[in-house]
Amino acid sequence: MDGTLGLINDNFFDGVSLLLSAGALLFAALAHRVAKQALATAKMSDVAALKLKAHEGRERAEKSFLSLQTACHDTRSQWCRHHDRHYSTLGSRDFRQDDTRHISEIENEGRTLLRPLELGLSELGTMDVAALEDYIQQAHRTAARIEQLRFRLSPPKQLFA
Repeated sequence: MDGTLGLINDNFFDGVSLLLSAGALLFAALAHRVAKQALATAKMSDVAALKLKAHEGRERAEKSFLSLQTACHDTRSQWCRHHDRHYSTLGSRDFRQDDTRHISEIENEGRTLLRPLELGLSELGTMDVAALEDYIQQAHRTAARIEQLRFRLSPPKQLFA
């Protein structure tokens, strides 16, 4: 019995340090698992934020197109008033259409620019991070190009001051 107590007494600190080491390893494994879950959650959050930015970019491009359509409508109305005031109603329709043809061309160009952005929400959901970032940049470029189209609209020149 004295030998057993001596053996336990001699190895007590080794046993306690072994138990503490095992507990530390267990806690390290749990911390590693929690860190992996946090990383996965952060990645999902980043992708969700990119999806939101992509959706906002598409909305900005659509608003730019609606603004362009409004400007086209206003310019077309100015041309109609101009023709009504300064030319007879029996005048050539071709002449009137020549003056306003550029408006339709600009509006169609804006519609053509917007078309590649027409993805459904399910298609946005399947994109990876790189594709979402490319889509966001494309949406911003498209919105800027559509906004620039407004500057190509030419209202009628005033004949009388």
